[in-house]
Amino acid sequence: MDTLQLFTFISGILVAAASGAVGSILVVRKMTLLSDALSHVALPGIALGILLNFNPLVGGIAVLFFGVLLIWYVEMKTKLAIESVTGVLFVTALSIGSLLIPQQDILEAFFGSVRNISINDAVLQACIALAIVAITLRYLKPLALSSIAPDLSVASRVSQPLMELFLLILIAFTISVGVSFVGVLLMSALLIVPAVTAKNIARSFKGFVGLSMILAIFSLTTGLILGNVYGINPGLATVLVSACCFFVSFFFRPKM
Repeated sequence: MDTLQLFTFISGILVAAASGAVGSILVVRKMTLLSDALSHVALPGIALGILLNFNPLVGGIAVLFFGVLLIWYVEMKTKLAIESVTGVLFVTALSIGSLLIPQQDILEAFFGSVRNISINDAVLQACIALAIVAITLRYLKPLALSSIAPDLSVASRVSQPLMELFLLILIAFTISVGVSFVGVLLMSALLIVPAVTAKNIARSFKGFVGLSMILAIFSLTTGLILGNVYGINPGLATVLVSACCFFVSFFFRPKM
């Protein structure tokens, strides 16, 4: 394993941990499909990065950050459901991104391309992912409280709109650092499937969050190894591994 592969592997571990942590909150809040729609919002930023010769990772982060602010603002002003607002932005961004991105790069944007990750990208992804994990675990209680018991969160002076914006920003940054590994079409699988699998077998909330992170790390690292050994797309391998974990989890569910 050379230096670039080592940096990419370490970055992948941290990105997966961040995906598992944020994904567990999405499962609790019943917002899993939101991550699928939001992941496509990164596509125009990736396309601009390719066309204008700047880092597509930076482009994806910028567009996603702007996107979640726009979603939050429109929801506050119109009182439309967040899923509805995200759906409008999702199809718009997907159309714009598909038009802008060069044809030869579209498959890599959709399904990820680990070989295009540089050492600088890997370091940036690792730092952002580590920050996401730390922040999510630090604010795990208010994030969970605002979804499990909204009335209690109000009594505890936890602002629901601010918690929603906070979560949207966490999702945006998690997607931004993960699309290089699994692409915009499959990113939701890294956020959703390990968390759903953990929910299926965990016996406590903390165990659920921890197991979600472990399963996400296992899925992505196994996908990277399979991609390196057999030459298959690591994003596709990651999704298949996480799906297998989900089906196996049925044999380990706690007895009611």
